[in-house]
Amino acid sequence: MVANLKLFALYLFLWLIISNGVLEIFPLAFIFLLSFITPYIFTLNYSRISFFGILRLSFWFLFYSLKGGFQVAFVALKPKLVVEPFLHTHHLRVHSAFSISLLASIYSLMPGTLSIQEKEGELLLHILDKTLFELALIERFEGYVFDAFEEKCRV
Repeated sequence: MVANLKLFALYLFLWLIISNGVLEIFPLAFIFLLSFITPYIFTLNYSRISFFGILRLSFWFLFYSLKGGFQVAFVALKPKLVVEPFLHTHHLRVHSAFSISLLASIYSLMPGTLSIQEKEGELLLHILDKTLFELALIERFEGYVFDAFEEKCRV
């Protein structure tokens, strides 16, 4: 029941952001219903979710998305466009399907990432240019996802 209330609060918060604070009865009823159906659809252990971990992940994702957008624009606007694509295999620390899926989604939105493949605890990242790739950034985001969704399962 507590997990459903956490989900309700999270969905309500997201809806208020998306709708500029407009809340009507239909969206409220839909959010309420969705918060009770979600645990049956997805197998995420909601007791492991850290609210502050999610906030930190969101902040850094927005920051690096903006920074990366400027980096890609700078590379694209150079008079002589020279790119050096490469593949990077990243061994994952996270184990849940939700965390792996979230990481793949975050990495695919990072500047310079062309495609991603997940296979047996590894992500294969196809990067447009080596200058746009930061291994420390990849590991930092994995740490944030781990802290937000898997931290309480540390041994």
